[in-house]
Amino acid sequence: MSLLVPKKIADDEILVHYIFDRNFKKKIISERELVSKDIFLPNKGGVSLQRSFYCNENKCKQLAKDIAIGKVYIGFFVFRKSDFERVKQNYVLHERSEFDADIISTPLDESFASIKSKVYIDSTGNPAHADLIYKNPALRESESPNTAIRSFSRKLSKNCKLIIDTNPSSKSFEDIEFKKVI
Repeated sequence: MSLLVPKKIADDEILVHYIFDRNFKKKIISERELVSKDIFLPNKGGVSLQRSFYCNENKCKQLAKDIAIGKVYIGFFVFRKSDFERVKQNYVLHERSEFDADIISTPLDESFASIKSKVYIDSTGNPAHADLIYKNPALRESESPNTAIRSFSRKLSKNCKLIIDTNPSSKSFEDIEFKKVI
């Protein structure tokens, strides 16, 4: 029997965000050139993540390369849900009291449509998909949503580990396991 992917994301779960060449200034691939304020900007409603407990490094790389149309896969940003919660709590306490965001399980079928029923790690599509959703970016007067979100993105990025794939053109991920980085 296959392992059920639970709806609830545990605090110790490792979340993975794909990194592409466009995430770096002038496409210079180094940690110094990472544009941290843009890493966690939403696309089509949320920020796409993978739950690594239910998707190994090789599968994460395959999925990243599959969606890399018009961009070049570079690696990953990894963090625990507890890191996200801590950054969010500090952001609410010290900067924007109305700010609200959450990371929710959003499994996808092979057509990238949301799956509402139970999913297992071997379900077709992307059963380990999750989204970071900004429920309330807590805008200040005459501010755009991206300004508030960029501020949070910069703070969350500082609590993530950047993994630059040493062999991005290969099919398998041969670098360190995500759980050994965090």
